[in-house]
Amino acid sequence: MKIRFFTVVLFSASVCGCATVQYGSRDVEADLHRLQPVAGKASLYVCRESAAFVGAGNRTTAFVDNKNIGTLKPGNFAHTVVEPGSHDIHIDRSPGGKSGTLTIDTKANDVPIVWVGVTGHGWGVLTVDEFEDRAEAERCVQGAKYALPTE
Repeated sequence: MKIRFFTVVLFSASVCGCATVQYGSRDVEADLHRLQPVAGKASLYVCRESAAFVGAGNRTTAFVDNKNIGTLKPGNFAHTVVEPGSHDIHIDRSPGGKSGTLTIDTKANDVPIVWVGVTGHGWGVLTVDEFEDRAEAERCVQGAKYALPTE
């Protein structure tokens, strides 16, 4: 009986989580979907692809240089403008802990897109990584909703 109860609680936490997300305006989202560079800066996107059912409800917060740039559910992206140079990106998930850190180097007028999520169809490791190809990265952002930071 205890094992069954624990399994139900664990499953409920992985599915339901605290998935409060605040969305940006549709006008800003439409503009960001164009993936336009920002003169002299890097226009950095962090995109969480649509995911398997497990872990989809968990609150995932994206950080760039330890600054919260957005709270993401699957099918969401966050955006920030940064100076050219080296930037550290990680995510925190509640429940689930902190991912490793991905360091990227940006140049003026770059539009980097970083993948975040849980590997293994929701059963694996909390991960920040680069997309396998640019087209896949662009599809993620263009098919996602723009999410803002939440408290």
